[in-house]
Amino acid sequence: MPSLRRLSLSVKYPYNRLLRKERTEAIGIMASILITGCRGGIGLGVACRLLKKGHKVYATVHRQTSVDELRSVLKSFGDNFVVDKPDVTEANDIDKVDAWDIDVLVNNAAIGDSGPLAEIAPERVSAVFETNVFSTLRLTQKVLPQMITKGGGRIVLMGSMAGLIPTPFYAPYAMTKFALESVAFSLRTELKPFRIKVIVINPGGYNTGFNEKFMRQKFEWMNPNSLYKDNMAYVRQEEEKVIKRELQSTQSIAKQVVKAAEARRPKRRYVAPKREWVFLPLVRRFG
Repeated sequence: MPSLRRLSLSVKYPYNRLLRKERTEAIGIMASILITGCRGGIGLGVACRLLKKGHKVYATVHRQTSVDELRSVLKSFGDNFVVDKPDVTEANDIDKVDAWDIDVLVNNAAIGDSGPLAEIAPERVSAVFETNVFSTLRLTQKVLPQMITKGGGRIVLMGSMAGLIPTPFYAPYAMTKFALESVAFSLRTELKPFRIKVIVINPGGYNTGFNEKFMRQKFEWMNPNSLYKDNMAYVRQEEEKVIKRELQSTQSIAKQVVKAAEARRPKRRYVAPKREWVFLPLVRRFG
């Protein structure tokens, strides 16, 4: 049986002839970059850095009320940007990106939830997958045709350290980030003939408020007679310790996303903060 790598190179894609003729990289000195989930945190930090470097940024948010707020923040970094509200969970809503010229897609929008898998309603887990995995795939499929026509592009997937280190009570969120690892692996092989790079960003702990919010969610739905009712005080205590250890600034991970967008030969994976990733192999082996 031929290897996946050989198979990916031998499949007769409809644009192969175009790709043989057009050898120019789609990513030039200045690129047009779509970033989802830019209301704050990592997404906002990435948008600001890319604008400062001269790129055109399409910054999206989930709520209409956040549009004007984000515009006022980005104005201080120039005017080469578009702010809009395409809800990534609505197939019809993302049609507006068809009118945008996109070289790089940064799939940053995400939601979270937490709690024991033995008790959480499957509908809650499904909602996290809808935003973090299915909507990411939907938007990626939406921008791929124009990247293929151009002869290249980049798809950036926002993973997480949580997706590589299974942790009790975080599974509803971590499962989706683990799934994105598989998405990236498959897309990377399938899109290689089209010269489209697929890159994963794996942030560690950053105090953006996102982790704290989804950690609290389990206490909103868990029954007082939960199987784990006698352990919740300890869980709260340990989670507070995790939050206190998180970095206040997102600049280190924002730098890695910018590298993924700009590097002539981008790596498959960018991580930060480095101090956490040094111990990842040990945690995965002995944790």
